[in-house]
Amino acid sequence: MLRESWQRNLAALWMAQTLTMIAFSFVFPFFPLYVQALGVRGVAEAAQWAGVLAAASAIAMTIAQPIWGSMADRHGRRPMVLRSMLGGGIVVGAMGFVTSPEQLLVLRVIQGLVTGTVAACNALVAASTPRARLGFSLGIMQMGVFVGASLGPLIGGVIADRWGFQASFCTAGLLLLVGGTVAWIFVEEQFTPPPKGAQQPSVWRDSKRVLGIAALPALLAVTFLIQFGQSIIAPILSLFVSELSGGENPATTAGVILAGTGFMSAVSALTLGRLSDRIGHTLILSVCLAGATLSFIPQAFVQDVGQLFLLRLILGLFIGGLMPTANALIAGLVPREHRGAAFGLTSASNSFAHGAGPLAGAGLATQWGMRSVFVATGFLFAIGYLWTTFGLRRHAGSVARATAREVPPSSATSPPDSPSL
Repeated sequence: MLRESWQRNLAALWMAQTLTMIAFSFVFPFFPLYVQALGVRGVAEAAQWAGVLAAASAIAMTIAQPIWGSMADRHGRRPMVLRSMLGGGIVVGAMGFVTSPEQLLVLRVIQGLVTGTVAACNALVAASTPRARLGFSLGIMQMGVFVGASLGPLIGGVIADRWGFQASFCTAGLLLLVGGTVAWIFVEEQFTPPPKGAQQPSVWRDSKRVLGIAALPALLAVTFLIQFGQSIIAPILSLFVSELSGGENPATTAGVILAGTGFMSAVSALTLGRLSDRIGHTLILSVCLAGATLSFIPQAFVQDVGQLFLLRLILGLFIGGLMPTANALIAGLVPREHRGAAFGLTSASNSFAHGAGPLAGAGLATQWGMRSVFVATGFLFAIGYLWTTFGLRRHAGSVARATAREVPPSSATSPPDSPSL
């Protein structure tokens, strides 16, 4: 039996997060193929629809996440976790019964408004975990994301090829409901609401307070580039795999490649998250951005599925360390009572990236071919590396103080949050 409540919560939230990410990756990587099944003709038009569907959900999430983050700081993080998982289960399951891309678009908007499982779980974990274990704990949560991202496409692709996309969506919705039930039963939160005399909730005021913390806007810019760089590939990866494989079982083949990338990323997230607690989050973040740059560009020149698979495995080693270290830096900079708002803003920034990225990827693929997207992605990660390595230097003092507070204390009790942040 785990001895501390933060450890119990971490274990339960990891399980719930993994189940929900399996559910999401069951279907979303195959949207270009799904819209073709709904009547969209042509590779270019399918890629454009996939970009629009991704953008619609992301824009809705960009609007909703700061609101949910502020509510988490006012009413507790656990209700936000339950809202995102249980609500997502209903919406995603319904997507299997649409008969047109337009209907799917409406449900994607609703999904963006009610979900946000990663931000909700990270906010709860960051609020209950000792500072000295932030990198490890957030690495565990990111590992759940990548485990889900590796298993989901593999299983979902097989189900889609053998039993159809409706079966994949129904299974995904069920898994989201199971994940929400796990969180409901096993996750506890000792939340103290703000005093009655405190100011009324204000998303603008909470966001302004958090953005006033030195280095946080710069870190938000880095996370935006990370998510934009990963999501720009979304509309074309399964189509690119289909082209390389000659159209034979494209969903299954894409699922295998995504599964391999996710597995390597999961191992990397756990290992590098723990290592960053010891040698510094900024250093690990810079190394991973440089490695991602060098792994992405050669993917534009592959000639078969095997070459792409190998490069995606190498990429996974670096992708896995990006968000745990960035999130640990953010959590270390922000006082515990404002971490819901901080992760709400982070999620909004990431959601905007997830919306803009697929649109940009679809546009590049339409104008210059699918291979151009990989080159563009490599340059985006290069910009992220330069921004992290040189742009954060002027905030080095704030980052160093955050890292110093994460050094393991001599006792098992985590140090109190600094009211000056």
